[in-house]
Amino acid sequence: LLLTLACQEQRPEARLSDVMPTIPLPPAAEVISREGGEDALKIRFRSASSPDAIATYYREVLSKGSWQLVSDTKLEDGSVALYAEHSKGPPLWVTIQKADGASGTFVDLAGAKAK
Repeated sequence: LLLTLACQEQRPEARLSDVMPTIPLPPAAEVISREGGEDALKIRFRSASSPDAIATYYREVLSKGSWQLVSDTKLEDGSVALYAEHSKGPPLWVTIQKADGASGTFVDLAGAKAK
């Protein structure tokens, strides 16, 4: 088992500062997971706030300053998908959904290196 683990190639992961340099964190949230590759990163948060409150927060934050909210879509499962562009950095994808079986909200923030 140790030999197998030692032989596995470590995949480089994008640095947070490269893919989400101006990340607007969800209110009252904790990090649940982080995944990505060389050019992209996704971080999942869990917030005690409701999905509607989180969606309103991101609509406001991503509609002012250096951000421009480009897309705001309600999906069939009730989750909300937002896409925003930043004038001085890479874009941000935000997915907001009610947490399964409990109160609160899952918020996925995804970013990719600017080309």
